[in-house]
Amino acid sequence: MRWLKALAWILLAVVVVGAAALTAVWMYRPGMEQYAAHRYRSPATTGALTATWFGVTAVLISDGETSIFIDPFFTRPPGLLNLALNRAIAPDEAEIRRWLAKAGVERLDAVLVSHSHFDHAMDAGVVARLTAATLMGSTSTANIGRGSGLAESKIRVITPGEALTLGTLTITFIESRHAGATGGQPTGEIGQPLLPPAHYLDYKLGGAYSLLIERGPRAILHHGSAGFVPGGLRGRHADVVFLGVAAIDDLDLYLREVVDTVGAGRVIPTHWDDFTRSLAEPLTPMPVGVRLDRFFDDVARLRPRVRVETLALGERVGLDPPD
Repeated sequence: MRWLKALAWILLAVVVVGAAALTAVWMYRPGMEQYAAHRYRSPATTGALTATWFGVTAVLISDGETSIFIDPFFTRPPGLLNLALNRAIAPDEAEIRRWLAKAGVERLDAVLVSHSHFDHAMDAGVVARLTAATLMGSTSTANIGRGSGLAESKIRVITPGEALTLGTLTITFIESRHAGATGGQPTGEIGQPLLPPAHYLDYKLGGAYSLLIERGPRAILHHGSAGFVPGGLRGRHADVVFLGVAAIDDLDLYLREVVDTVGAGRVIPTHWDDFTRSLAEPLTPMPVGVRLDRFFDDVARLRPRVRVETLALGERVGLDPPD
């Protein structure tokens, strides 16, 4: 029986060491020092195009007259375990109202959705309904809006490549791809109104898009997921790219297809924060799929001409680049 006891102790030791290793991996989330050191310092001035970031790929853009919100996501259901178990989730309207009030948002012209996964689209219909905005995105996004009680007159299914005019802004949804070898599971379409609560995996990808926002000669590209259509951005120009940095496969190729192609001199990293934590908690990088420190170091090495700059949560900054 001694060998059984010995085996039991060995197995216990393996479990303890394994748990300690997993905890260390979970707790090791480098990059916040570089994040603070690369802070964007362009103030918002009257009449300038401005941006305010709210975690993941949620960006509020305004010129003082026209305001759009891309991928608004305030609910942030807690816990990766809940995600792994595919539990039911729903937009938290009270939390959404709180954050819209903090942002000073009462009305929006449009809510734009880059793709229909829960961390980009779950709150979009509620935000559009509360701000009298038009929800714009894929058929899947439209069905999220319908499930959120949004009027049909406030839903617009976009056509990729079509230029849409909102005040002084021109908006173009450009076909893209989701990051990761799986192509962005869960893929497919949301084929009917999605009534919350719904499961994480009910928020299927739908179409995936880069969003080009132009105002006169200035332009911003919102590229929320680190996939791309080869050559898909050819002929487009942007001064600033909001660049999703989760699950990057080949960084040099990614920069070439997105940042280099549009000729951007500034990159603002997004989709690096742990979206299973409330926005009321300090932001921290995702424990897997993101190495924020390596992103800063590798971009500096691969693209020394490109300025990587970060936004503080909820801070409004000017986007018009200096002459």
